[in-house]
Amino acid sequence: MELLGLLLLPCFLGLLTTVASERPHLLQRASFLHLDGGTEVPKVPRAVPIPGSQTWPSDESSDRCTARNAYTCGDGQHCCCMFGCSYDLEKDNCTACDAADPLVRQFHIPSSHLWKERAEGICSAEFAHRCGAACCCNANFRWNMETRHCEAAEDLAMVIETLPAPPVPPEDVVPGSQTWTAAGISCESRNAYSCSDGQHCCCRFGCVFNPEKDSCSACSADSPQVKSFHIPSSHLWAERIKEGTCEPEHSHACGKACCCHGKYRWDLEQRHCVAAASTVATAEGASVAEKKLVAPPKPDPVPGSQTWLTGGTCEAKNAYKCGDHCCCMFGCEFNAERDSCTSCSDNDPLVAKFHIPASHLWNARREKQLCDEPESHRCGQACCCNAGYLWNMESRRCIIYK
Repeated sequence: MELLGLLLLPCFLGLLTTVASERPHLLQRASFLHLDGGTEVPKVPRAVPIPGSQTWPSDESSDRCTARNAYTCGDGQHCCCMFGCSYDLEKDNCTACDAADPLVRQFHIPSSHLWKERAEGICSAEFAHRCGAACCCNANFRWNMETRHCEAAEDLAMVIETLPAPPVPPEDVVPGSQTWTAAGISCESRNAYSCSDGQHCCCRFGCVFNPEKDSCSACSADSPQVKSFHIPSSHLWAERIKEGTCEPEHSHACGKACCCHGKYRWDLEQRHCVAAASTVATAEGASVAEKKLVAPPKPDPVPGSQTWLTGGTCEAKNAYKCGDHCCCMFGCEFNAERDSCTSCSDNDPLVAKFHIPASHLWNARREKQLCDEPESHRCGQACCCNAGYLWNMESRRCIIYK
């Protein structure tokens, strides 16, 4: 019987290369060949190699593809899921195998469930693999009842890639974190990784920079970034489980898995973090450096305080030197009856708004009750920049407000 309708539109298959935020969503288009007499024969499934499966290690008891419910694709390198099974990114395996799957019902080799070797779990026919309780010809092949062989088919179904690659998060650079490494503090010790500039630290996905702790904290495995951009199946990697580390270049620990750094995406085919074409800002990674600056108070010298400096200091009266006078420390008020700054409060609005983040952790502040940064003074339990100055997170200095 002669096949009709040979003038078919070409079917194009793009090799699937996905990232952690993508999920392979490949569909075999339901299409049929029409034979004389009106009989419809489903088109043979087109091979869909699993990206990166050429890296799967061999198993001692079986070949590397069979061990994961797959078979060797036509290129001899990649693996293709057995009919009836689906590729699971998080397990890096073909799973959910179903003997009632439409592909098994339509393309199993007739009576192959009766073959002696099939009872032993083997399909000995060339270009065939296990499917359900029977055997199926591999994708791109059709069973020929006359020759009793799997033969290359030209009537292949179309495969549709439905999901585009989304932009990836940018680097969440911690302003001033170059001072961490200069002081011998590693990025990793503060839930961060080394940014691409080689100087700053960037918060791990799922963590947020906390200025008061001068560290990335509040790390969550349920963060949208971790859920969307973790490297599939990385929670199963031996080094992640045993040592808590992530081996691929440009990757870091996130939740219980690994994530590619900001500006990078996971290439499933290469099994590497590669530079992404586009990034998108996320609310989770909003930088402290981007917050709008609030004007600091103007210097308010205590009248006549220049006399305090004759044989004394401003600090002795809860003040700091401003020009040739003294100014009350933030949180304190000048008391004319005592000729001193008094009623100092840790909860004063000026202290809450203008204290230097994490300054309460400085060694000099804790051990000597000093604020040793230029143009700064004690305020509450922390330090504040003097009036007319603001703390710059990047330079970690009090700089004059303009």
